[in-house]
Amino acid sequence: MAAQANTDAGSIRNAIRWGLLLAATATIGFRLPRLAHYFRNWREALRLGDSSGAEGWRTFLLVESIGLLIVTAIGLAVFFVLRPRGKSQP
Repeated sequence: MAAQANTDAGSIRNAIRWGLLLAATATIGFRLPRLAHYFRNWREALRLGDSSGAEGWRTFLLVESIGLLIVTAIGLAVFFVLRPRGKSQP
C-alpha cells in the first residue's frame, strides 16, 4: 500500500511539473507577438530618426524581453527541480 501512495505522489509531482512548463510556454507564446510588435516599432522609429520614440520603444522591448527570460528561467528551473528523483543504488 505504501508503494501505491508513493507512486501517486510521483504522478502528482510529474503532473505539476509538466503543467507549469506548459503554462510557462503558453505565457511565452502569448507575449511573443507583442515583443515582435515592439521590435518593429523600435526599428521604424530608428529609421525615421525619432530618437525619443526609439528610446521609448527600446525600453518596452527590453522590459518585455527581460520578462520573457524570467518566465523561461522560472519555468525551466521548476521543471528540473521537480524532476523524479533517481532510485538510490544499494
